[in-house]
Amino acid sequence: MPHFWSKNKGVTEHYILFPMKKVFFQFLVLVILFLTLFGGLSSIDFMKYWHLQSINRRTEDKIGQLVIDGIKKSNKEINNDSVQVVLNTIKSRICIANSISPADIAIHLVRSDEVNAFAIPGHHIIIYTGLIDRCDSVSELCGVIGHEMGHIQLNHVMKRLLNELGIGLLAAVASNGNSAVIGQIIKILSSTAFARKQESEADKISVRYLEQAHINPKGFANIMLKLADMHAGIPKEMEWISTHPDSKKRADTILSIIHADQSNYTPVLTGSEWLVLKNTANSGY
Repeated sequence: MPHFWSKNKGVTEHYILFPMKKVFFQFLVLVILFLTLFGGLSSIDFMKYWHLQSINRRTEDKIGQLVIDGIKKSNKEINNDSVQVVLNTIKSRICIANSISPADIAIHLVRSDEVNAFAIPGHHIIIYTGLIDRCDSVSELCGVIGHEMGHIQLNHVMKRLLNELGIGLLAAVASNGNSAVIGQIIKILSSTAFARKQESEADKISVRYLEQAHINPKGFANIMLKLADMHAGIPKEMEWISTHPDSKKRADTILSIIHADQSNYTPVLTGSEWLVLKNTANSGY
C-alpha cells in the first residue's frame, strides 16, 4: 500500500506540476505583452490623432477672455466708437459675404509698435497699431484680417494650444485663471507662427474670403511683401528651419491664386473712414 501510494504520488505530481508550469509561462508571456503594449500606447499622443476636439466653445470663450485681460495689462486697447464702427464695417463685409456671423468674430485694436495681428481663443482677433501704421490701404488690412479669420474657422488656434499645452492645463486655466499659463498662451499665439501648412491654408482662405467680399486680394500680397522687406536680413537658408513660410513666397502664392477678373472689386471704406482708423491708431487715444 505505501509503495502503491508513492507511485501514484509521483504520477500525480507530474500531472499537477506540468500544467502549473505551462500556466505560469503563459501568464509571463501575457505580462510581457501587456507591458510592451502599454509602453507603446503611452508614447502615442492620442489627443493629436483625435484632432483635439474636447475643449467646448464655452471653455474656449473663458480662455479667450482671460487672454484679452492679460493683453490689456501690458497694452492699451483702443476702443472708441469711431474705431469700432470702422473695424465692424470691415468685419461685416468679409463675414456676411462668406456666411459667417459677424457677431461670432471680435476685433480688438491694441496699442503696440509691433507689426502684428493674431487670433486667440473665443474667436477674437488682436490687431496691433504697428500693423495699421504699415498698411497703406484698407485692402492690406483686410487681407490680414481674412487670414486670422481663416485660422479661427479652421480651428487652428485651439488645435495648436492643445498640442502645446494639453487639454488638462487649458481646462484648469479656464477654471482658475493661472496668470503664468495665460502669459504662455499670449506668447505662443503672438510671438510664434503656426505650422507652415496652417499658415498656407489661412492665406488661401483669406484670398477666397476677400474675393467673395469683392475686396482686391492684391492688398494682402502687398502687406506680405512689406513683411518680406522687414525680414530681408534673415539668411534664405533660415526658411527651412522656420515654421513660418517665407513672406515673399507667400506673396507670390497669393498672387498666383487670385482670379483674373478684378472688375467686381469695390471699396470697403471711404477715404475718411480709413483716415479715422489710421489717425486713431497713430494718436493712441
